[in-house]
This record gives sequence, structure tokens and C-alpha cells, in this order.
Amino acid sequence: MNQIEDLGIIEISRLFQALSEPTRLQITALLINRGSMSVSMISKELKKSQSLISHHLSCLRNCGVVKYNKKEQNVYYEIASDKIRVIISSAIKHVREYGSSILSCDIIND
Repeated sequence: MNQIEDLGIIEISRLFQALSEPTRLQITALLINRGSMSVSMISKELKKSQSLISHHLSCLRNCGVVKYNKKEQNVYYEIASDKIRVIISSAIKHVREYGSSILSCDIIND
């Protein structure tokens, strides 16, 4: 068996599904670039409702993409580990090289 099969195709696929949703990807990129932020800060920056941001943060937290810290009465979210930064950085490099091919793929455009 190879590494992907050993780890579980379903789990890897679900991680990429979590990161593929545009709002969740925006949140992830924002936290990578800005560091720790509260729901209200993220909501204001992305111009989306706090309930929507909280919903997406819950998914990202369950998938191990983000973690949170409580400071007084506020909750601040940040990227859970450098592994997530590496995944996003690798994706950016890949898109720079294959962006036009990705956009022209009829299979994922459906």
C-alpha cells in the first residue's frame, strides 16, 4: 500500500473539501497572513456575517486547520500548524504553474 491508502483516502479528500470551499479558503489565507483573529475581525475583513464565519471556522477547527485560544471574553482563531501553511504554500506554487490548465478542466467545472 502507498502512503495515501495507509492514511485513508476519505480523510485526505475531506481535508481538501474543507479547504476548497471559497469562504473557508479565504479564512485560512487571512489567518496565515494576519495571524490570530476573532470571529468579528474575520467577519469585518471578509464582509460576511459572523454566523457564517463561525460556521466555517467550526468546520476548519474540526478538520485541524485552525485552533482557537480564549483571551478574556474573546475567542481568537489561528492556523493550527505549519503543515497547513505548507499545504497552502504548495497549492499557490502549483496554481502559479498550472493555473490555466486548472481553470480549463471541464471535469471540475461541472
